[in-house]
Amino acid sequence: MNAAKAVSKEVAKQEVDKWLDFKRVKARKRKSNEDSIETMIESFEDGTLILDEKTHEIKLKLEWEVGGKKELIFQPRLKMIDIHSRLKQTKNADERIMAYICALTGQNTGVIGQCDPEDYSIAQTIAIFFF
Repeated sequence: MNAAKAVSKEVAKQEVDKWLDFKRVKARKRKSNEDSIETMIESFEDGTLILDEKTHEIKLKLEWEVGGKKELIFQPRLKMIDIHSRLKQTKNADERIMAYICALTGQNTGVIGQCDPEDYSIAQTIAIFFF
């Protein structure tokens, strides 16, 4: 990831908490996903993730460009209708996670499937909070 810290751990935690609060993620779900939250905090710290304060979208700066894209933008909310057609085509948990990432970013599986595993793991961490 990026060598220099973009923000302090305190600020990074505040950003994650703002996003989780906006999504209305309950304490129980936060507790069961502590590892994912810590990954997000680290990614905010190093500048890989950036929260848009107005829209609550999360920008993921890709370490490795994919199809000319240097970043993925994750919507803060989804409706089931937004992912329903994508979920019909899934056969296993990995494909289901990819379907959520595609719905959240508005990208197709051709783009998301080309992501480097390091970038994908951060995208997957964000998607977990939509299950």
